[in-house]
Amino acid sequence: MSLGKTLGLALTLVLVILLGAFTWQVSIYFRSIRSGELNPLKRERIRFSIDRALADRAVKESQNRAPVLEDSKAPYTGSERPAVTIVEFLDYGCPFCQASFEPIRELVTEQKDDVRLVIRNFPVDSLHPGASRAAAAAVCATEQGRFWPYHDKLFLLKKSEFVEADLLRLARETGLDETLFNDCLNSEQTQTQVRADLEAGLLAGVEGTPTFFFNGVKIEGAVDRETLQLLVEEFRKRATQ
Repeated sequence: MSLGKTLGLALTLVLVILLGAFTWQVSIYFRSIRSGELNPLKRERIRFSIDRALADRAVKESQNRAPVLEDSKAPYTGSERPAVTIVEFLDYGCPFCQASFEPIRELVTEQKDDVRLVIRNFPVDSLHPGASRAAAAAVCATEQGRFWPYHDKLFLLKKSEFVEADLLRLARETGLDETLFNDCLNSEQTQTQVRADLEAGLLAGVEGTPTFFFNGVKIEGAVDRETLQLLVEEFRKRATQ
């Protein structure tokens, strides 16, 4: 048999194998849709990512470099005794944080009995001017017990930069005492708290936003509702093993 025919047969065999694999994956995907199950291929990718992240965390813990992710001043919502704790480092001007905002709030609201969401600030002013001021404004809303309404309004603005007028208007809409809000916004203590979050994020290996830590395991980038559901299921399962 000539070399050309041999190469042709080999190429045909490779194409047949690839087509078969593609057909198999598609059939799995559509069977999962018909049965109402979440995408099993995405589930396997998530499991692989979690295993890698766990291995990385184990190395850091062995070197005594495990990050401190939670802070007593950080606002949270959800369970007091969670099976899954999600710590999110965010920037209110980040479009990827904005994309994740509604899915994660919905999920935590629906699963508030065993999921907790903790918010930490990671403003990047070079990309989103005024992001540090927005983070400070959220801290000040926390001081008056109105963090979550203010947090939600900041995201619903869907802006990549913030000016003082935005922050003051949201304070009025949220029912905050404007004098206390202004004093807090310009206080050194508030700036220190925002910087503390930022430094904690850097020590934890945060390089961009959003960055999530599910039970201490880092998951980077925007997440949709299906991915969130799969992540929570995986970590809930691992927490009980």
